[in-house]
Amino acid sequence: MLLFKLECKRLFAGTINKLVLVLFIISGVFAIYQGALGYKSVRIDQYKSMVVFQKEREHVNSRETLPAAGSLAYYASAPTEWKLSPWAALFVGETPSSMVATKIRATALQSQIFNREIVNPAQQRAGGLDLGFVLVYFLPLVIGILTVTLISDEQHAGRWRLLNALPNSAFGLLAKQIALRFMVIWLLVVTLLLSAALILSLPFDGLFWIVLGATSLYMVFWFALATLIMSFGKNSVVNSLAYLSSWVVLALLIPGAVHLYLSGQYQSDAPLEITLQQRMTLNDGWDKDKQATLDEFLTHETPWQNTAPLGEAFDWKWYYAQQHMSDLAVQTLVEEHIQNNQARQARLQTLSVLSPALFFQLSLNELAHTSSGYQLKYRQQVADYHRVMRHFFYDFMFFDKPVTRQDVEDFPLFKAQAMEAASGLWKLLISALFVLAISALSIVRIRQLKPL
Repeated sequence: MLLFKLECKRLFAGTINKLVLVLFIISGVFAIYQGALGYKSVRIDQYKSMVVFQKEREHVNSRETLPAAGSLAYYASAPTEWKLSPWAALFVGETPSSMVATKIRATALQSQIFNREIVNPAQQRAGGLDLGFVLVYFLPLVIGILTVTLISDEQHAGRWRLLNALPNSAFGLLAKQIALRFMVIWLLVVTLLLSAALILSLPFDGLFWIVLGATSLYMVFWFALATLIMSFGKNSVVNSLAYLSSWVVLALLIPGAVHLYLSGQYQSDAPLEITLQQRMTLNDGWDKDKQATLDEFLTHETPWQNTAPLGEAFDWKWYYAQQHMSDLAVQTLVEEHIQNNQARQARLQTLSVLSPALFFQLSLNELAHTSSGYQLKYRQQVADYHRVMRHFFYDFMFFDKPVTRQDVEDFPLFKAQAMEAASGLWKLLISALFVLAISALSIVRIRQLKPL
């Protein structure tokens, strides 16, 4: 107990140690607070979109004469919702704020998705200050500052040679010092996660423990790396520079190189090309034979084949047939764009094994389902809803059915589907094996270290 108190006193005696721990807590608390505000703002935007749409529907029903189905379909801008997990407040990942409550009309879908100002997930690197940023980038620095000079400090004080003269004394003391620092930092991480769980009402389910387990493994890796650097017996300056260089390489340079490589391999102008080609198809459609366009549309949408031929006057059913045909004109490009994004994400997951920081960050995003893969799932939900919305209006336009007030009330609303995150256990097991190998190497090296 006396030795434990002495080690605690040594740990908290240095101004730098106390300062870095305080900064870690402050940055973690600020990240949780900022994440909670951001998540609350997203939820408010989604709720406001629903309220505004309900008010608009009530306004339409309050009119003496209801508008035609085509006009109603043109102005009915229905909200959708990316059903985010509360964990998205802690690990923002690639969730673009302008896409969490996209409003969809019955007109051409792809232009509504791509013809807007959104954050391109492929260009996202570190993101803002969320708890994920603190854990991925700041946590290794805290570990290095508190750990990497332990042996060199003992050597500078002249105690290392004396400790090595006694059986297992040097190794045992070093193990206790590292264990103490691990427990202090781990308790701070647990405190941050528990605080976040209470503030955001996160359930203490398997996902919570997976996040804690993954963070613990990430900590063990950096402690093992610090121990490995110390095992070479260099002075404090060399050890600190070696650790900082390792952090720069593993947390910054390798992830940056991976993203740069993927940008070169999978970069495409598909969104711009899709938007332009669809717009050109729509514009050219005004100069083409409208009945031929409608007939081609009906070969794809067979339930409405019994509609009457077009007359000389403008007809809404041709307008929406042309809108849908413009979607079909770019369908191949859309599918290629989706496949390109999926291939990029798969390659990113594979290359992330080169960097523990990148691997850990992607794992947190995946657990919080804020990765680009989950964005694609949300877009698929939007596409499915757009089809339901189109078909709802087609019944009125193609069969000349009048819109009633009950029909306005029965307008289909978007039902967000929960996108469950994968368990991530297999990633945790693979990481554990890798960290175990690094830790074993560090222990062997430390035991072989001879006094100067």
